[in-house]
Amino acid sequence: MMITTFCSSMMITTFCSNDDYNFMWRSSMVITTFCSSMMITTFCSSMKMATFCSSMMMATFCSSMMITTFSSSMMITTFCSSMMIATFCSSMMITTFCSSMMITTLCSSMMITTFCNSMMITTFCSSMMITTFCSSMMITTFCSSMMITTFCSSMMITTFCSSMMITNFCSSMMITTFCSSMMMATYYSSMMITTFCSSMMITTFCSSMMITTF
Repeated sequence: MMITTFCSSMMITTFCSNDDYNFMWRSSMVITTFCSSMMITTFCSSMKMATFCSSMMMATFCSSMMITTFSSSMMITTFCSSMMIATFCSSMMITTFCSSMMITTLCSSMMITTFCNSMMITTFCSSMMITTFCSSMMITTFCSSMMITTFCSSMMITTFCSSMMITNFCSSMMITTFCSSMMMATYYSSMMITTFCSSMMITTFCSSMMITTF
């Protein structure tokens, strides 16, 4: 939150006025006490994730993950061609997820733009205010309420997420744990992120878009 609002709401002007030393020391809004007692869990749970993400620069959010250039070409062909989809989904039981469509054809013959436009995934980023990130893919509301079911209603993502309980995965997992270390390997340890990203450089994720816009 803005430091101006932070100071004004805490009456910093009054706090730092020319009152006697004892009043200043005994004030109920001592900065040190405020910051030390305010756990990051409380910080994340008391305000909407949209506010949490929009207040923080996504560049700062992803700086330790070296994700600045993850989507250089955004080609689903390159994304999936160098690794077997079976390995990608081995720990997530995604066999049913891909049963109704040939994943090879999906990844090898169409671009990520066509992949998203044909599914009309208009629910990607509404609650996280990442509309700019997904504007070209029509994924405006993919993450609203973290309802992954909406994301892949046409692909039966319910089965895809049934073993992970995506809702419980995000709700029961303390956001402190998620944000404290920012280690991608730790966050996706159960999903075998090492295997997922082994054949593609994680440093090629976002070159075609500014992570700040993301």
